Amino acid sequence: MKRIALFLLIASLPVSVLAGSESWSFVQSVGGLAVETPSHDTHGWVLPVRVDVSGLKAVTAKPTTLNSALICERTNAAIEGSNIYITIVSALAHPNTSSRCPPATLGEMTPGKYSVFYRGPSETPIRLGEVSIGL
Repeated sequence: MKRIALFLLIASLPVSVLAGSESWSFVQSVGGLAVETPSHDTHGWVLPVRVDVSGLKAVTAKPTTLNSALICERTNAAIEGSNIYITIVSALAHPNTSSRCPPATLGEMTPGKYSVFYRGPSETPIRLGEVSIGL
């Protein structure tokens, strides 16, 4: 009976409670996030990220949350001057999807050094490091 009540409670929650742009505390709870070396393809620059919203893999922190119903839908990026702000977006799981986040698409950029930040909804950005584009 408790399982049915819990299921009904979860099923009645709006999808936005279970998925969407994620906060830094969420990222830390599922094992953290790391950026890798940017690469260039036919669509411009991409910034690979290591993060898994399932909470099964530690990247920069020990996971404290498990999410079997979420996937990482995309990694948003905004370039402002010499700063790159990324945000992961989760969604409810569906076939042929992954809990691992895809790279952020940056597009064509001016060569140089860029500071990378994580910016969750209504949060102060968290500095993740620096990357070089086209150097």
